[in-house]
Amino acid sequence: MSATPEDSVAESPRGPELFAPSEHDLYRGRLIDVSGDGPARGTVHGEALRDLIAEGLDRWRQDLGERTGRSPKAFMREFLDSTGFVRTVSTLSPDLYEEVLAIAVASNQPKEDLLVYNMMDEQWRFRDDPSTGCSVIGTLVRHNSTYVQGQNMDLPVSMDTSQAMLRIAGDDHQPQQLIMTAAGMIGLFGLNVNGLACCVNTLAMLPSASTGMPVAFIVRQLLKHGDASSAASYLMSVPHASGQHYALADRQGLRSYECSAQGCTAGPPDDKVLHTNHPLWQGEESRTGDQTEGRRHSPTTYARLRVLTDRLDEVRESGHLETLLSSSANGLCVRPTPERATATFCSAEFTLTSPPAVRVALGRPDRTAWRPVGWTARAATPD
Repeated sequence: MSATPEDSVAESPRGPELFAPSEHDLYRGRLIDVSGDGPARGTVHGEALRDLIAEGLDRWRQDLGERTGRSPKAFMREFLDSTGFVRTVSTLSPDLYEEVLAIAVASNQPKEDLLVYNMMDEQWRFRDDPSTGCSVIGTLVRHNSTYVQGQNMDLPVSMDTSQAMLRIAGDDHQPQQLIMTAAGMIGLFGLNVNGLACCVNTLAMLPSASTGMPVAFIVRQLLKHGDASSAASYLMSVPHASGQHYALADRQGLRSYECSAQGCTAGPPDDKVLHTNHPLWQGEESRTGDQTEGRRHSPTTYARLRVLTDRLDEVRESGHLETLLSSSANGLCVRPTPERATATFCSAEFTLTSPPAVRVALGRPDRTAWRPVGWTARAATPD
């Protein structure tokens, strides 16, 4: 069994650092530098994380079987045959589609499995799973007029120990990016070196559809943009497969959008964004559509939003999210329960300076140390 993120990190002093100390020791191969086109990036990802991908997919397949009462292969075949997601992705984002296929080849996994695995939110909608959670916060910091944004990403416990990061080299087509992910997935959320950050949380009660662009691919497409304005234009134009909140932030401000198969609704202009797993700006009339009836939101969504609201002033004064997001006592750091096999998978704090300062916890943040991640790789140090 590979080392968990909790095994491979240690406490360190706070403070923005251009280089993360001893990245080889810190992540033990979980921070992957990739470059080039989709096939090149996917090949490096698949080779570097082959063991983690195999372990993660085995747990995912077992979880699929337990949740659906069917063989994983039968579920995946029905999912692919009943939806148009692959066609949408291959048409609208061929480079990312080829990246997923290359991950599959390099990790010795079936291509169909990797495609379905990268359509996480869409799987949940298709099998009408209860919603997981995520907590997003962004604000203007009072003492230096800098924006900070971050989140807890809450996922099924079967995905734990697969935490990873992609550091994507910039080129003529996209800026350099740091992407929080699970081994085998093209991304969960992240930011680019220009200072554009994208955080997300699922909105399961909003309309989904059997076509449209899956969430993971939208996130990666957004982070190819130079600023929040151009990213927002893309977000408003692309067809959405799943209900999702997208929080876009850059050095000029914060933008927030609730998106679904029926389109996107922009949140009001503000110097803060606080969001969990229920819509804030879409009325009840928007909560209809394919596969919507009977879908439940996270049972803690309102309580977590109250915590974000109550603690906002502290973040505005300190400029730091780490303490807030790491607390299981306040409910933002989610622990699994016998009734709900969900936990906080990873956490991140993005301070939108030039270059942005990035701190992450590659694991549940109440038991995993936060560490800085730099924009330039350091030479690996021997174990």
